[in-house]
Amino acid sequence: MPTGPSAAEWRLLQRLSERVGRGQLAKWILDEAFSVRSGAAAESYALEIADRYIAGEPIQYIFGHWSFRGLELKCDARALIPRPETEQLVDLARSEITANQWMRRIVEIGTGTGAIALSLATEIAGLKVVATELSTGALALARENLAAQTGFSSEVEMVQSDLFDSLSGFGLFDLIVSNPPYLPASTELEPRVATYEPHEALFGGADGLAVIARLIEESPVHMTRRGAGLVLEIDETHGARVVELANQHGYTFVQIHQDLSGRDRFARLVY
Repeated sequence: MPTGPSAAEWRLLQRLSERVGRGQLAKWILDEAFSVRSGAAAESYALEIADRYIAGEPIQYIFGHWSFRGLELKCDARALIPRPETEQLVDLARSEITANQWMRRIVEIGTGTGAIALSLATEIAGLKVVATELSTGALALARENLAAQTGFSSEVEMVQSDLFDSLSGFGLFDLIVSNPPYLPASTELEPRVATYEPHEALFGGADGLAVIARLIEESPVHMTRRGAGLVLEIDETHGARVVELANQHGYTFVQIHQDLSGRDRFARLVY
């Protein structure tokens, strides 16, 4: 029969909760420490994790892994930490593929940890997914996450590329997905993000639209046909400008979707 936490573990959980100020976070720390060590060593490690978190380090980087849509992904400072709202971007891409069964060839631009590409390949059978990444460090991390997955029913290939520049040999795509750098340069980051996460994956130029504008402009020539799609994560200030750019570049339909906080966060474009 499974046993619950010991009295010592309960006392440690209370200490951790007092240190980090959140009971759920304290439980994550406790579980992580006891998953890799035991006894007094685990207790010491749990307190070390709490101290590192209090000092400002992201808990995902301390653990070295994080969950995204049921995938356990290696996570470190080479790439952004996968955010919960990006799970909604995967939902949006899935909806496009489900509604258009001919969509089999997918490209993700700027894969980071590989979270989006690996989620789609895990959840939908029969896809050919190409994931690009400009950063050599992030690409290495994504490939490590790809190698750690099993049981795919779709094909995944990861390529170093600045958007579409290295994809000439990969043909055309039915759906293009991206969570690009989109923060305006003036955005103030919380210290935990500013200190540890890669700024090149966060900021998209003065207005945050530098990469998004390129994607909207360049995507059509990489699409298989009319009706192919582009889905993007965007800044909450970008909605109107994304619609304008889509209309300028010949898209037949554009829709802005909100995140769970009610902020404009995603764009769905049909060519």
